[in-house]
Amino acid sequence: MNNFVSRAGLNFSQKRQAAFAGTWYESDAKKLRSQLSTYLSKANQALQQTPIESGFTSNFAPSTPLLAIVSPHAGYMFSGQTAAFAYEQAKQQQPKRIFLLGPSHYVGFDGAVLPTESVFATPLGDLTVDKEVVQELADFPLFRQSSEVHKREHSLELQLPFIRETFGDVKIVPIIVGTLSDEMDVQLMAQILRRYLKQGDLIVVSSDFTHFGPRYDYEPFHSDLKNKLRQLDGEAFEHLSNHDLPGFLQFKQRTNDTICGFYPCAVLVALLPEGSFGSLLRYGTSQDAIAEDDRNSVSYLALAFSNSSKQGWQDQDECGAETKFSDADKQNLLKLARLTLESSVRAGQLPGEDEIRFALSDFTQKKMGAFVTLYKIDPQEPSHKELRGCIGYIWPVKPLIQTVMDNTIGSSSRDYRFQPVIQAELPDIEIDINVLTAPRRVRSHNDIVVGQDGVVMYKDGKQSVFLPSVATEFGWDRSELLTQLSIKAGLPGDAWKQGARFDVFQSTSISERDK
Repeated sequence: MNNFVSRAGLNFSQKRQAAFAGTWYESDAKKLRSQLSTYLSKANQALQQTPIESGFTSNFAPSTPLLAIVSPHAGYMFSGQTAAFAYEQAKQQQPKRIFLLGPSHYVGFDGAVLPTESVFATPLGDLTVDKEVVQELADFPLFRQSSEVHKREHSLELQLPFIRETFGDVKIVPIIVGTLSDEMDVQLMAQILRRYLKQGDLIVVSSDFTHFGPRYDYEPFHSDLKNKLRQLDGEAFEHLSNHDLPGFLQFKQRTNDTICGFYPCAVLVALLPEGSFGSLLRYGTSQDAIAEDDRNSVSYLALAFSNSSKQGWQDQDECGAETKFSDADKQNLLKLARLTLESSVRAGQLPGEDEIRFALSDFTQKKMGAFVTLYKIDPQEPSHKELRGCIGYIWPVKPLIQTVMDNTIGSSSRDYRFQPVIQAELPDIEIDINVLTAPRRVRSHNDIVVGQDGVVMYKDGKQSVFLPSVATEFGWDRSELLTQLSIKAGLPGDAWKQGARFDVFQSTSISERDK
């Protein structure tokens, strides 16, 4: 899309004006404040009597502090009162910063779009963008920046007056989430965002739920609409409340439910820590506001997410998780990779669940990054080997057992540098697995320890990576390592010298050669 810009072209002096004030909500500050005050007061009174909506499965009263809220984004006459329940519930805490996630209604794209503006205006006063976080997020290929996309979109703007009225002049990180191709992209976006979530932060997801009727080309049922819509929205909520990302993705695939903020909600589910749960504070539809339109309906849910441990977001450990695991785990991972390779090359399929049960352990079921490398051994000279494929996940987006299987298949069939492995080669293939710690940011390329650190370089929306062993294998010093990273990213060899950012990770290597 032509409206996306690179980091080098950013100008953070602009202000995003309130484009929908005066149409979707009041533009006059006094009238708007009065409107919001009425909504919030009614929500407060109702929550005192009934803290959650009755009749929904997996619905529990929230604890404090909140991790996130989900709020609708229709015109205030339709959804403002429902939205007020989410903000009233969050009112008792004063977040230091708000990560604001919403969908795009006007422009289609993959990944997420960040603003170029440093300030978002509301009739009640401006809100300041956390420019440092936006600049760092823009380095990742999943994130891009566009002023135009943000100017045209209403999903985030409809939250801003509530945010300003409820929390005052809090910093915001506005993110418009487009299409995410699969669960791994959802997990990857969540992993990246998780790095920046700190104690005292709050996530606000902007989303309406089911859009039903001929206006939205979605009519999965034709009778008892009110109850069936409630059941459909309730099923979506149950997946969110239960921290069930696979179930939520399958729900969408099975029902084609028209949740406009489906991908922002999916990212939220992936972000939430174990032990978190959702609370449906209030449920409503557009028919509550316009009763005469009985053919079309949009559902509005006010949700709050909290932790059973009664803790908010915690600063992520930047030391990186250790990869200490047992000899049995090491041998089982190699056995799993070999079984996957043989099964995929010979039969074109994955081994069955019963066949891989031997590799299950507490460690292998943790989400971890890993690379699988295939070498072809010369039968006449076993000490001589040639690279035959190498694919991996840098970020811990899947359980290690699945990561190893995925990347065994990837290295044998999807490494663009090589033809797919064939059956005749299997006896001569040797497998190495590198299990990675989570990437962590370093302040400068001078902090990289050559031979110990794997390195990811980010610049202008491009990235490249080398495992720790690569520099040692080729005899590179730090300067040569960074030059080769730049070239691998498709950038000039000296691109690392200015404007690049670096993550490092450590690796535990296991090899069939060592068995």
